[in-house]
Amino acid sequence: MEHQYSLLQPLISSTTTVTVPPATTHFPANGEVAGKPRTFSSNRAIAIRLLSIFFIAIISIWANFEASKGFEITIINEAPLDSLAGKRFALFYISDDKATRIVLKASKIVEDLLYPNARLPKKQIGHVTLRLSSREMTEKVAVKSSSGEEHGFVIDINSLVMEEENANRAMESAVLRGVARVWLWDGHSKAPPELLAGIVEYISMVAGFGEMSYGSGAGACDLPECGRHSWWEDKDAKVVAKFLNYWEENDKGFIQRLNRGMKDGWDDRTVDDALGVGAQQPLCVACNFSSTARS
Repeated sequence: MEHQYSLLQPLISSTTTVTVPPATTHFPANGEVAGKPRTFSSNRAIAIRLLSIFFIAIISIWANFEASKGFEITIINEAPLDSLAGKRFALFYISDDKATRIVLKASKIVEDLLYPNARLPKKQIGHVTLRLSSREMTEKVAVKSSSGEEHGFVIDINSLVMEEENANRAMESAVLRGVARVWLWDGHSKAPPELLAGIVEYISMVAGFGEMSYGSGAGACDLPECGRHSWWEDKDAKVVAKFLNYWEENDKGFIQRLNRGMKDGWDDRTVDDALGVGAQQPLCVACNFSSTARS
């Protein structure tokens, strides 16, 4: 089952003001009965005029919608309709467009965090497909590029999300993580998946879906096995998020600069360059030293 929508923001008001010609006094002509003017043709002309204005307004609104829309959204329920997940998704998320609203809300949160300055380049998104998957998944959400579609992405949601006790919060959390991954640049697919997962976890935490607190005081960024620039390798997303949060707290805009740094490519200095740390030490060494100095 597939439902397709568009993000539309009209450039003109959807309210159209129509000026109706003023009424005129009619004087009966020869052979015409007083009090019964011939109004059929004039009424028809007014009706045609009003209809013309109406259709022109509709066409104008549609054209402005098409020109100003952000990205298209498609909702797909791939789970069997006789399953609990399939029934819940169809009833609570498709029937009233709730899934679309969740995507829009998540996108607003992520865009405000990653792209607060409208003058800076933003990743181009043309189409997002949110799909409740029927296949077995090890994670709650997975994101991939849409095959054969430029700037298109597919967010697969694990159907088990629909069976959780608080299914709505679980769905919102999964969608937010998926949308966050969509908006992140990835160094042309060369950025480390552990680092990307850490940034997604950080965004989730900022949005109120984090499962732990990331402070900025002593010990907030202690990272085991620190000493190389690729400190994120084999690290849990929460550990990476904790570290990234420390530096965002100490240098506002770090996460945005890091995302921009992954726009055109990737190397092991991309993270350090986003903070301006000298090449003489990895970022995590500076963090551990700063954290120790605070204690």
